[in-house]
Amino acid sequence: MKNFIVLNWLSVSLLVLVLIPGVFAQDVVQNKEAFEGEAGDLKRQLKQMEEAFLVQQKMMKQMETLALSQQEQIKEIKNHIENVSEKPVTVAKEEIKEEVKQEVGNYLASDEARKKLGLGLPGKYESVNGYYTPDKEKASIGFQTADGNYSLNVGFRFQSRLTYKDKDEDFKESDILDIDVRRARLCFGGNIYRKDVNYYVELDADSFEANMRDYYVYWTPLAELNTKIGYFKVPANRQWVSSGFKLLLQDRSIASDAFKQDRDYGLDIYGLPFDGHTEYHAAVFRGVGQNPAKTIGKDENIDNELMYVLSARYNPFGIYDYYDETDLKYSETFKATIGASLVYNGKEKDTKPVDTNTTMGDIDFGIRYKGFTWDSEYYVRSKDPESDGGDTIHSDGFYSQAGYFILPKKLELAARYSMLDPDNDLPDDLQREYTAGINYYFRSHRSKIQTDFGHYVTDGKVEDKTENRFRLQYQIIF
Repeated sequence: MKNFIVLNWLSVSLLVLVLIPGVFAQDVVQNKEAFEGEAGDLKRQLKQMEEAFLVQQKMMKQMETLALSQQEQIKEIKNHIENVSEKPVTVAKEEIKEEVKQEVGNYLASDEARKKLGLGLPGKYESVNGYYTPDKEKASIGFQTADGNYSLNVGFRFQSRLTYKDKDEDFKESDILDIDVRRARLCFGGNIYRKDVNYYVELDADSFEANMRDYYVYWTPLAELNTKIGYFKVPANRQWVSSGFKLLLQDRSIASDAFKQDRDYGLDIYGLPFDGHTEYHAAVFRGVGQNPAKTIGKDENIDNELMYVLSARYNPFGIYDYYDETDLKYSETFKATIGASLVYNGKEKDTKPVDTNTTMGDIDFGIRYKGFTWDSEYYVRSKDPESDGGDTIHSDGFYSQAGYFILPKKLELAARYSMLDPDNDLPDDLQREYTAGINYYFRSHRSKIQTDFGHYVTDGKVEDKTENRFRLQYQIIF
């Protein structure tokens, strides 16, 4: 029995020794798998935490940038509050008043307001220069009917001048110091019956006598074809056609004054075909001048010879405003023009030569670009007596001038040279002009001051005659 028990104990012990290693190996394998699973979870969690940390860092940088921006805004607001608090209340009120006035002015300038109020000046004239329709800068107030078929615009222009002339003592001439009214004009213009039938009247008191300077009507149905009839400037000399209130220097050149055809009674057919790249004039005038009684003996054209004018112009870069000799508008694109004209039975110093066939021609060139202007014009004239035995007199002349705004639209420098030869066959009658000037614009051409110095020379047989001129002029338009 005892041996049986011992044998059984040994058998159980052997069985335990055999089974225990198997059970232990199985537990180790299970524990290893469990450990590896937990480690993977921890790695994933760690990776997620790292990604979240990076996102938080990025958000913190953005918040830091936003905080700095807000600090700057707060600083600017504080500075603004301090500045406003330092200003008197009256200043703020004045600023508000100016803003209100500006808004009201902008509204009154609108087409809607002007139509309701019956005001006609702004937007009424759409021409390219003052020859086609009266320059809108001549007028200061205008009225029109609601349908736009009738309008009236009124304006006044004035130039007061101080002149000092240093005469040539060798010719026993005395110096002159004078103050006068160079130009004083009152003008009326507008349209009647319809929008393309216009009128213009201008009065002057330049010589302390009231005169009718311009009075005409014109029909402008098309840009390519227009008509003008009445008493007005002859469109032959470009500088003469330019407005006397928009000259680069205070007066026109000596050559332009000698060859101009002034004003006259006539009919002009003109236009701007090809979008303003070309221009033409075909006109006929009485040709007698402003004072026919002094030249013919009575106020009529007794020789039945009319004056004929043909002119053509090419503007390669589009419409060219030659009515203004300055580039006050400060052209952002290059502008240029070239033109020529021919006059048959022309005048001389606004006088019709008796029993003489007079022919005149000229060619001109001009450019405008960013405050710079350059204009030149050359003239020729031939006076052929109708009676036998008379000699034909040939004359010529030219001018070239330039201007530049050293302060855009404010301060302008100008210079000009002009030559005039009244008779090419005479060796001692040549005239020359040298002029330089400074212009300052307060309110464009409406308020400006001009000063210039000119040196004039006339050739003589023995000695040249010279004269120096200093001029100071103020201009106002209202």
